[in-house]
Amino acid sequence: MRTKILTLGLICLFIFTYCTSPADPEIEDVLKPKPKANMVLDGLLGGGYFGQNGWVILGFHGYVKNIGNGTGYNCMITIQCYADAEKTTIIDTAHGFPADLGDIPPGIRAYFEAMAFEAKTMGDITHRSYKITWLDRGY
Repeated sequence: MRTKILTLGLICLFIFTYCTSPADPEIEDVLKPKPKANMVLDGLLGGGYFGQNGWVILGFHGYVKNIGNGTGYNCMITIQCYADAEKTTIIDTAHGFPADLGDIPPGIRAYFEAMAFEAKTMGDITHRSYKITWLDRGY
């Protein structure tokens, strides 16, 4: 009986020796929330015509702002252009890349231009919607 108690005591001592307490800094780092970016459209989504090398292209422009507490990167804004109020017919999709896919720190805004190649005039687009995607740096 003594050997069983002694063995059990040694096993418990071995287990508790290698356990970490909740105050362990490694555990606190895991439990601490990581900073996250939060990209929003800053101001109005402008639309118009852009000219380059004799071409005139329909497009959109504006600013995306990081209102989060972490750095975001690979930011992309996707603008869906619809031909009807019910948003059942997509006539074009434009993509913009604020900060050229680079870092956007907290509190910073970045300019983008997104070209729509299929729509011929702004009158063709009766409604539009947008979605902003990005990745978090995590530090």
